[in-house]
Amino acid sequence: MKRLVYTFNMFYLLGLSLWVGGMFLLGILVEIIVRVKLKEQPLLASKVMNTIMDVFNIEIIYTCIGFIVAAELIKLLVGKFSKLEFAQLPVTKRRYLKQWILGIMIVLAIYMGSFLRPEMHEVDKLKKANPTDQKLQIRFDRFHSKFVNVYSVNMILGLALLYIHGKEMTRFRKAPNETD
Repeated sequence: MKRLVYTFNMFYLLGLSLWVGGMFLLGILVEIIVRVKLKEQPLLASKVMNTIMDVFNIEIIYTCIGFIVAAELIKLLVGKFSKLEFAQLPVTKRRYLKQWILGIMIVLAIYMGSFLRPEMHEVDKLKKANPTDQKLQIRFDRFHSKFVNVYSVNMILGLALLYIHGKEMTRFRKAPNETD
């Protein structure tokens, strides 16, 4: 029984780890490297970052969300419709805090990937076509700032979820006198 719950938790953890780890890797490390190494070629730097972030913010994050949601749904369905019963002891004072945080993260990810990113690309294209237009540069900088802020909130929420999940996983350790 515990192995079944453990398996679903591993799918959840896999999706969450890829999501949060990818946000840190791409949002911090890759952006810094691209800015430093391609400082002399701003158009190429922009193209590289746009391509990398498009793949991550659409394909990878949405796949991670799929892993996480599928694991949660399977756990919910097994708990409701099977004879197997497992009660996960709460590790937070607020009921459903983990689900609320995850819901906020998903909404923010969809906002970034499906709404903010395409608008930012459109302004970036206009800016590249007319590099002397300061209004386009200011507009792009505002989009980029908003994107970075939402991205940062999602990173912090993701770390909170990893912490909560880690606390939950410690509940599945065997006691010294417990057998499988």
